[in-house]
Amino acid sequence: MSESNSHKVLALLAREWDLKGPPGILDISDIVAALPLSPGDTLAALKALFQEGLVDINETKTVAFLTPEGYEAATNGDG
Repeated sequence: MSESNSHKVLALLAREWDLKGPPGILDISDIVAALPLSPGDTLAALKALFQEGLVDINETKTVAFLTPEGYEAATNGDG
């Protein structure tokens, strides 16, 4: 998983956070559809971000959302 893919996921979730409020919740299928990445690359980026504590995923693995640390990374360009 590249840092570029990670940044794309963080940026998309941060935009949702800014538009609709924290924590920037999106269906994983919407994330896959919105990004110019393969589904596999998108899911790999989500998994890596989850392991870093920047993104959280619900128990049924249908939605993802930013943690406060993820939002900070996205808005500071660290993601």
